[in-house]
Amino acid sequence: MTAHAEQQPLRLLPAPDPVTVELLYRTFGDVLIPVEKLRERYFRNLNEGSFADAITTGRIQLPVTTLVNSRKAPKYAHIKHVASLIDIRAYRADEDMPRPETDSTEQG
Repeated sequence: MTAHAEQQPLRLLPAPDPVTVELLYRTFGDVLIPVEKLRERYFRNLNEGSFADAITTGRIQLPVTTLVNSRKAPKYAHIKHVASLIDIRAYRADEDMPRPETDSTEQG
C-alpha cells in the first residue's frame, strides 16, 4: 500500500484554463507546488493537520504526490490539479450566485 492509497481520486472533467496555469506558474515558479506553500497561500484558515485531513477525506479535491517513496518525502500538488480546483470552484461560485430577476414581457 502506498502512502497515498487512502486519498480519494480526483476526477477532473474540464481541463484547467491555461491562464490559470500560467498565473500559478508565475506565483509558484514550478509545475510541482509544495503542499505547504499552497496551504499558506490559499488555505490559511487551515492548520497543517486540518489541511491534510481535508485532502485525505476528499473535502479538498486535490491529489498529492511525492518524488520519492518515503513518508518523510516532501508533498507536492501538480499545477494542473491546482488550476482545475481553482477553476471548478470559481465556476461553482458563478453558478451559485443569485441572478437578478428579468422581466420576460416586453413593455412598450
